[in-house]
Amino acid sequence: MANKAGISKETFDAAIRMIQEQGEINDEVATALHKVMDGHFVFGSENKWLEALFMVMKEAMNDQYDYIGWWLYEASEDYMVWENGEGGREWCLKEPEALYDYILEECQGNKAKKVQQ
Repeated sequence: MANKAGISKETFDAAIRMIQEQGEINDEVATALHKVMDGHFVFGSENKWLEALFMVMKEAMNDQYDYIGWWLYEASEDYMVWENGEGGREWCLKEPEALYDYILEECQGNKAKKVQQ
């Protein structure tokens, strides 16, 4: 039986790219605010809209291991993940579409364990 996401690949891709764009805008605003503030202000922290979006996307994708959050904020520049052990496979998740496929095909149920980043 094929895994089915509660969100299309196209919508997932668009949402991820929009989150990235908003992050870049937030960084620009934070830089501008830093020039006029005392430096103790972090723009965009505790953003309830973003938290709600992550919650919905994570549930829609059944992202048990939080790969969406990892991809957006913690991934290395090459976006590589791999399985531990003999004959372990590697995946390049540089594009949101690859992340979508990886979560659906490799991270559902007991099939997958969180891999090394």
